[in-house]
Amino acid sequence: MKLGEMGERAFLSSIRDFVSEIEGSVLGFDEDASDFPLDKGTSLVVNVDTFVGSTDWLPGMTEAQVGRKTAVMALSDIVAKGAKAKATMLSLSVPAESEVKKAEELIRGFSQFCLKSDVPFIGGDVGTTPDTVLTAIALGIAESERIVTRGGANEGDTIAVTSPFGLTSIAFKILIDGLGAEESLRMEAIKAAYKPRIDFGLVAALSKQVAVSSAMDSSDGLGITLNTMASQCQLAFVIDHVPAAEGVDEFAKKNRLNPLDLVMRGGEEFALVLTIPEKKLDDALRIAEKEQAILIPIGTVVKGEGVSLKSSEGLIDISAEGYDSFREWR
Repeated sequence: MKLGEMGERAFLSSIRDFVSEIEGSVLGFDEDASDFPLDKGTSLVVNVDTFVGSTDWLPGMTEAQVGRKTAVMALSDIVAKGAKAKATMLSLSVPAESEVKKAEELIRGFSQFCLKSDVPFIGGDVGTTPDTVLTAIALGIAESERIVTRGGANEGDTIAVTSPFGLTSIAFKILIDGLGAEESLRMEAIKAAYKPRIDFGLVAALSKQVAVSSAMDSSDGLGITLNTMASQCQLAFVIDHVPAAEGVDEFAKKNRLNPLDLVMRGGEEFALVLTIPEKKLDDALRIAEKEQAILIPIGTVVKGEGVSLKSSEGLIDISAEGYDSFREWR
């Protein structure tokens, strides 16, 4: 069987037994980040992520924006665990015939985002390869008991997100498929795709007040994220509010697309998906405001399995479809 036929998640399951478990660690195999207990109740939280030019470089994206996005990719998963980002490293491989200035811009974009985010970029490695490949490592520190996993949701928890969804889907439709959009929506969508943002301190602040039970970044798509979290806590997620960004419905209608697909299957938005304990929602909203972040309640955790959307026609299944490293968009 070829990797493209198997898919990323099935492949990950097949290699699970090759990965060691460290005594005292909190994060399991399928968390996109790992933790290593240090001392006095403190853990090192680490993530590695890769940007590949031939599959990830959007049309019109500058080298500096590629570097910036690579930093976001690596840092997003550790802040979703409630860790405070402490440092990053970068391995850059480019074709030998690449222009020096362009290679420098890749690193500058990475370094500049880290600098503005108060996360030191401390070095890495360079090499040559037929494609442009940036592999970033992010390191953070967290209190071991405050690390937030994907599978900690409980029945009655509120499901919330930190941003509306759908703008990156629109950007892909514009940049890759050549669809048109009003200029203001076009600009917002392309900005979301070229320069994604992350909330650095929100999960840590919520965890400190026991106001979050699980969290995950949405880089593979909201649908996959919700299904992953529901599966890991062995409960069902029922969505009663679709967090569509302004303009998504109109764009979908104009182009004869399903707006729910734009919201659920976009990916690369890097917003957080969280579950908030039933009696902690007001506290969580206050904390988010203090952290200059937003929380949008979108549903509830209930008994059962899977993810569904409440509609006038009853419950609609939300499938685990989005980005797959071996299949791209499915």
